[in-house]
Amino acid sequence: MRQLQLIAHGEPSDVVELNTVSEPALGHEDVLISMEAAPINPSDFLFVRGMYGVRAAFPSSVGAEGVGRVAKIGSKVDPALRGKRVLILPTYEQGTWADEVVVPVRNLVPMSDEADPLQLSMIGINPATAYLLLNRYVSLMPGDWIGQTAANAAMGQYIIALAKLAGVKTLNVVRREEAAEQVREWGGDRVVLNGDNLHRDIEEALDGKKLSLVLDTVGGTPVGELAKWLKPGGSIVVYAMQSGQFPAMPPKEFIYRGLSLHGFWLINWIRNASHVEIEEIYQKLGDLVADGSLSAAVEQVYPLDQYKEAFKQSLKSNRSGKILFKFGASDMTMIPK
Repeated sequence: MRQLQLIAHGEPSDVVELNTVSEPALGHEDVLISMEAAPINPSDFLFVRGMYGVRAAFPSSVGAEGVGRVAKIGSKVDPALRGKRVLILPTYEQGTWADEVVVPVRNLVPMSDEADPLQLSMIGINPATAYLLLNRYVSLMPGDWIGQTAANAAMGQYIIALAKLAGVKTLNVVRREEAAEQVREWGGDRVVLNGDNLHRDIEEALDGKKLSLVLDTVGGTPVGELAKWLKPGGSIVVYAMQSGQFPAMPPKEFIYRGLSLHGFWLINWIRNASHVEIEEIYQKLGDLVADGSLSAAVEQVYPLDQYKEAFKQSLKSNRSGKILFKFGASDMTMIPK
C-alpha cells in the first residue's frame, strides 16, 4: 500500500516521501481502514517541521485525521464494524495520508453513510475544537457575543456555524477585505479588519455590547483589543500559535477584571475524556454534517501521488478553502462546485 512518510523534520516537500509499504499485521483490537478522504491541516505542517506537541520517530506516517471504511478487523473487534464508515481520531498514533491505515479500534468513531466523506474527514480536529471552545469555558446563552481572530480560516467557519446554531453572535477579526467578505458570507455577525483603527472598529461593531469569550490563534494586538471588550470574568482561549506571539494584554486586565487565559489542545481532551463523551460529540458533529448544518469550504482535492502540489496549495495564504487528499476510484484532482 502507498503511504506518505516523514523522513526528517523540515519543509514538507523536502522531508515527506511517497513510499510503498507492506500491510502491517493486525493486532487483536486493530482494524484496517481503506481511506476515503484526509485533509491537510496547519498542525500537520507543524508536526512535519518538528514544532508540534507530538514528536515523530523516523520514518513516520503522517496525517492526523480522515475518514474511511473498515476493510479488515482483528480477532477481538466487533464484526459489525466490517464495511462501516469510520472517523479516525487525531491522536497521531497513526498517519492518515495513506491508501490504507491500521488503527486501534479505540481511535475510531462510526460515521453516517449519508454524509459527504470530504466533509466528514474534516470533523476530527476543527469542528471538535470549535465545539469544545464554545462549550467548556463559559456558559454561552442565545444573544451572547464572542470574538475571534483569524476568522476566515476553516476553524472560523466552524465557530461561526456552531455559534449560530446556539444563537450566539460572532465578532470576527480578519486581515483583508476579501477575507471579510468571505466571513460575512459564512454568517459572521460583525467583521472588522486588523489595522490601525481596530479599537474604534470593534467599539462601533459591538455598539455597547460586551463579549463573553474570545478565541485566539494569532496572539499579539488583535486578541488584546478584543479582550478589552470582555465582560468581567470573561475568558480568552488560545488554541493555535500562528504568529508565536503572546496575547498583548497588561496584567491588570486579568487582576482587576477577573479575566482568565486558557490554552486548548484537542489531543489533551482526547487523552482525558471518556470514549463515551468522545463518541457522543463526534457523532453529534457527524449528524450536523449529514443534515447540512455544518461544513467547510473545500478548494481542491488531490490524489496521494500529487502530494507536493497539495502541500504547495495548502501553504498559500489566500486559499478559498481546505485542501484534502481523496482516495479510491475517484482519486483525482478536482475543485468541488
